[in-house]
Amino acid sequence: MRFTSIAATAVITLGTSVPAIAQESSVVLKQSGATLEITSYKASFEPETRATSYSRGNLDQVSHSVTYKNVSSKEVVALQIGLTSFDAFNGFMGRFNGWSTERIGVGESKTGTWSQRTYAAFAFKGYGTGVVYVNAVRFSDGSIWRANLTEVLIELQKFEKELKREDLVDPKK
Repeated sequence: MRFTSIAATAVITLGTSVPAIAQESSVVLKQSGATLEITSYKASFEPETRATSYSRGNLDQVSHSVTYKNVSSKEVVALQIGLTSFDAFNGFMGRFNGWSTERIGVGESKTGTWSQRTYAAFAFKGYGTGVVYVNAVRFSDGSIWRANLTEVLIELQKFEKELKREDLVDPKK
């Protein structure tokens, strides 16, 4: 009888002491009036790889894989996907635009992957958050749809309160 209770205690203790594997978070911002719909998004930490005789290697980076669908009534000829990273403490790590000039027909979906080499990319590992939004879309008729950056900023400030509009735009050249 005593042996059975010790064995049961050991099983319960072992079963509850295994830590969960940390995984980065991936968030798609909802945007009113967006002409592309982001249907899938995965942000992940990619560790440094060493150069070999047949590859040049990479530094630590954050990889952003995005699947998007043209939900407009026009053919898309170019797009910018806004990609933003926050570290394990929701500190702003930076943002950039993933560009594509691949044509996307009405109702058609495509996938793109972009890498972000940011200072201290290791801080994204396990607990960082990637956030994606549609920044701009150009149509075959020459018209352009642009994101409402005020709306985007409000959503991003849920992660980093001190974020400013200037953090979301590329500097003038």
